[in-house]
Amino acid sequence: MNKIKLISIFVLTFSMSATSEGAFTTVMVSAKNTDAYIESVKSNTALYEAIGADAAGYCETISGRDYKGQLMMWSAFSDVTSALQGASKYDPSKAPKEMSKMRKFKYGATWAPIKPFPRLDPGYERAMRIKVSRANLPKLVQVVTRLEKEVQAAGHDTFMNGLFVAIGGGVTEAGTYYLKSITSNVDTHGALIDDYFAGASWGNTYREALLLVDDVVNDQFEVCEQFYTASK
Repeated sequence: MNKIKLISIFVLTFSMSATSEGAFTTVMVSAKNTDAYIESVKSNTALYEAIGADAAGYCETISGRDYKGQLMMWSAFSDVTSALQGASKYDPSKAPKEMSKMRKFKYGATWAPIKPFPRLDPGYERAMRIKVSRANLPKLVQVVTRLEKEVQAAGHDTFMNGLFVAIGGGVTEAGTYYLKSITSNVDTHGALIDDYFAGASWGNTYREALLLVDDVVNDQFEVCEQFYTASK
């Protein structure tokens, strides 16, 4: 019975993401000095070329931190196969001593998009780990896709949603989905939230999405940046 349940979850999740493109790998670290660590990684992007990443960057947690110096270093790939292959070429727990001295490795994961990600354009991002039943997941994808269009039509043109499932994320990511709400910067994100509390028409769709969520496991704000793009 457990095997049947696991197979059902796998089929449901990945049949939904079949029309979505791309995949991500992430390395979660605790940096002793976040600015110094980020600059060090930026100055040596050969690693991302070696693992075949299409793009790379970071997300620094600035509100709701799980630990001091929380950073998510991400790499973007064209598909899950490329992402898994890339992850197999680099073990962050065996980083050079100079790099290891600057941060503590927490864990890594590979992510597949359930909802199509409109573009790779990191900025000021609300990152939520949520629990959603298998029955409600298809509906949630539809609603957050509609929400994205409604918010953009209301004048928040940089807004977009991402919804992801972790593959090999360990106990930390098991049983949750990763919902990202993204705008270009803190000002545009603040304006978005103010619009909601002022009674924006798209607020009904947002509340409809919340009703499909069983539990919010974590809720954070991140500042994200892309610093590597593969040469064509």
